[in-house]
Amino acid sequence: MADGRLLLVGGSGYFGARLAEALADDWDVAVTVRSDTPARAAWLAERGIASFRYDSGTDAVLPGGDYDAIVNLAMPGAQAAGKDADAALAQGRSTASACLAALREGRAARLIHFSTFHVYGGAVAATYNEDMPKAPGHPYGRTHLAIESELTASDVADRIAILRPTNMVGAPAHRDLGEQAGLIFLDLCRQVAESGTMSLRNDGQSYRDILPFGDAIAAVDRLLRAENGWNTIFNLGAGQAITMQALAESIAAAAPQPVTITYGDGTDAFRSPFTVDISRLAALGWTPSASIADEARRTIAAFAA
Repeated sequence: MADGRLLLVGGSGYFGARLAEALADDWDVAVTVRSDTPARAAWLAERGIASFRYDSGTDAVLPGGDYDAIVNLAMPGAQAAGKDADAALAQGRSTASACLAALREGRAARLIHFSTFHVYGGAVAATYNEDMPKAPGHPYGRTHLAIESELTASDVADRIAILRPTNMVGAPAHRDLGEQAGLIFLDLCRQVAESGTMSLRNDGQSYRDILPFGDAIAAVDRLLRAENGWNTIFNLGAGQAITMQALAESIAAAAPQPVTITYGDGTDAFRSPFTVDISRLAALGWTPSASIADEARRTIAAFAA
């Protein structure tokens, strides 16, 4: 499918902008934007990436004509789902419905849909595989699980691949990060750039599966080129969780000067090591190999600029 035409729904956001930049090397890439901001407008102009306005609250049809594939990154975030679960579900369903319509009408051949690892719920297992029972406690996970169910039950499910990313981290393509600006990786890199120190609210002993953007981009690229792997749900993660202390130390190692790290007393549910089963993506030839420190170095430099 190389040199085909792609639409990234929500492709001007934190991860979407990086994905659009990378895929634009081999594909004709367009993104949707819900509202213009100076940072995103400047990024689009500098990269020469085509954009179309799309708002799931008012638009029933995806813009821009026909595509070889659609990548849907426009699902509600955790803050939005926590604030108004019903509105978040309605937003997610509207966007998913527009993607399904594009498949049914022949306007797109395939769909890659981004869900979330949070469909599994809290710390419920030592190993997370795609077929295990789901018990999301937060509206964010419940919203995504509901959308997944609608996609997999659709009459075009054989042309849909669903990705469940864990914690994806990377340098931003532009400064307009929305609710993602509060993510711990970005917050720690910003602290290093601004003060040369890091302060965590938690004790550093909680676990997360941390996946650099480079690996997530490679997974999408692999799926776009794959003949099989559709009508499948994939975990998208590094495969093995690390502590927040290890994450902080990786960021500190990437800093241009020595960094002091302090910890608070906060805890959360993920207090034991766990494994995310990524064998389904590995079977397609994908192996995570990117470096957290490399992304941290780029992120610190972006905040320092």
